[in-house]
Amino acid sequence: MFNKWQEKINYFGTGEEGFTLIELMIVISVLGILAGIAIPRFSGVQDKAKIAAVESDLRNIQTGLEMYKAENGSYPTSVSLITEYVEFEGLDNYSFEADSEYDYTISTSVGGVEVTLTPGGISTTDD
Repeated sequence: MFNKWQEKINYFGTGEEGFTLIELMIVISVLGILAGIAIPRFSGVQDKAKIAAVESDLRNIQTGLEMYKAENGSYPTSVSLITEYVEFEGLDNYSFEADSEYDYTISTSVGGVEVTLTPGGISTTDD
């Protein structure tokens, strides 16, 4: 009778089971390499999304500037003059410069990239 129990124990629990330390170290190394590749790419996506949001804000501001010009014959000397045309928050993050009544520059920086709007369009440059 004891032999039958011993046979069952040998059948179920005496074989080498589980993972060796080497196998675990290899899996952890592979996961570390994958994380090292994925994390920087994800942060680049976030920066691109922030830049796209800023460009969208600048297009809205540009629309307001063009509406102001259509009604008044020239661009405003201050961006606060277009608040009736465009609602936007965080105005202090943008710098507005009117070189003349027919030219303007609005710029801001996000994620190390300078985004500038002129009557000719939007441009981006790395800092």
